[in-house]
Amino acid sequence: MGERKFEWGGLSADRADYVTAAEALAMLEVLVVAQADLDVMTELRDGAAWARFSRGERWALVSTPGSRWFSVETDTGHRMQLVDASSSKDQSAQLLAVYVDVAEAYVRSDVVPAPGRGLGGSVVTVDVDGREVLLHLPLARRVRGMFRH
Repeated sequence: MGERKFEWGGLSADRADYVTAAEALAMLEVLVVAQADLDVMTELRDGAAWARFSRGERWALVSTPGSRWFSVETDTGHRMQLVDASSSKDQSAQLLAVYVDVAEAYVRSDVVPAPGRGLGGSVVTVDVDGREVLLHLPLARRVRGMFRH
């Protein structure tokens, strides 16, 4: 099997820094190759590139439509999202790699949600290469959680 190389393609001259979902999927496929200890599935779905990392019942999903928006969501519903309208292709590639690192670290860890402050939410704190990354419940889910008690 030959080495896979990833390159951003862009849409047109005036959108040279825009990354398509197909290009993001190619990047995800390169990033997940080294994850032999995890079950990994990649695909294009609903106009976005997806990579699902799992081990047993624990999973995390990285998704992006290409440039400008990145997300990781866990089996507990906690997530981290970024909307960045000014990211270049190189910055988009770096951001996608960071979100993959967060997903992998979550799946490999045994962290559980801890009570958060305000609006009945909880937080998952993941150690990613020595840095704490906080994953939060979406606001709508936190509000619903307040009324369940």
